[in-house]
Amino acid sequence: MLNTSSVSLDACEVSSFRITGPHRISLRFRDAYVADLDFSHYGDEGGPLRRALSDPDFFAEAFLAYGVISWPNGYDIAPETLRRYVHQGFVG
Repeated sequence: MLNTSSVSLDACEVSSFRITGPHRISLRFRDAYVADLDFSHYGDEGGPLRRALSDPDFFAEAFLAYGVISWPNGYDIAPETLRRYVHQGFVG
């Protein structure tokens, strides 16, 4: 397992992504690291902004804003959090 503390914050920024299925994202980080994440149960908990992600159509409206995956309701996930999810092997 990679020690994410050794990865710079700049390297953790997302440079591109694509939705690959319901609640699935393929990410490319600025340091060229590529990974896929499954967010199937991510919207099951949390407040209303996070819960909105349980709708696959809304989830698919994700966009990239300054290296951060974001949604139209204002919810976003910090790139270093995404990187941690990748290295721990699950989202959450």
